[in-house]
Amino acid sequence: MSQPISMPWSSPTFGELPHRWQGVRVAAFPFMPRPGAVERILPPGMEPADGPGMVTFLSYPQTECQHPFDEAVVMVPVRVDETLGNYIPYIYVTTDEALIPGREIAGFPKKLAQVEWGRDGDRVRGSVTRWGKRILSIEGRVQGPMPEAALAGGGAGAPALNYKLIPGPAGEIEIEEITKVQIELIPREQEIGQAQIRCEPSDLDPVADLVPEAEGAMIVMLSDNTIPAGEVLKRIKREVRV
Repeated sequence: MSQPISMPWSSPTFGELPHRWQGVRVAAFPFMPRPGAVERILPPGMEPADGPGMVTFLSYPQTECQHPFDEAVVMVPVRVDETLGNYIPYIYVTTDEALIPGREIAGFPKKLAQVEWGRDGDRVRGSVTRWGKRILSIEGRVQGPMPEAALAGGGAGAPALNYKLIPGPAGEIEIEEITKVQIELIPREQEIGQAQIRCEPSDLDPVADLVPEAEGAMIVMLSDNTIPAGEVLKRIKREVRV
C-alpha cells in the first residue's frame, strides 16, 4: 500500500477495494421474520419486500491483507424504489479489521462479538455472544450434497442495501444514504441439511424481535468471496432529525 486510505494514518486497517477471500466456510439458514418485525426496523428510504430472511455464519481465512475472522449476518429482503436487495440490520464480527472497513465504506452496521461456529462430522453448531449474553445460536446436521437441480451457477445474488449514517464532529448528521454492494460469492462445494435457530431477548441486540425460533433448511458451502466497490443508491433528506 503506497498511501493509506483509512485511519489510523500510520497503520491503516484496510486497503483499496475489491477485498477477496478464497475458501470461505459458509452456513446459511433461511427464516420467515416475525409478523410486522421488518417494518419496525427499516430505516428511511426502505420498504419490506417479499421472501424469507437469512441468518448466515461465515469463517474468512487469512489473506495477505487481513487476519482470519468469523462473522454472523442477519438479513431481510427490502425494496429501495425499484431496486430489490437485502438489508442487514444485524451483523457481528470478531476483529476490528473486519468491522472498520464494513462500517466506513458501505455502512454495514457491524459490531464486535464472540462468534463461534464450526462443523464436527455432519453436525454444525454456531452462536453469537455479546456482552456476555448469547443472542443467537444454531444447531444442525448436514444431510448430503446439494441436489443437482438446486445448484446455482455461482456468482452474485441480491445486492446488500445498507443504511449508512455518520455524524459530523459537532454531532450533526453528516452522511445519510443508502448504499448498494453486489457481493460476489462463487461456491466451490455445496451441501444441504436441517438446522434449528434460537434467539435470546436482548435490549442491546434485539435479534429475537425479528428472528423466531424455527427449524428448517440449512445450506453449507465452501466459497470464494469478493467485496467490490459499491455505489450510493439514494441520499436521504429529512427535515426533522430524530
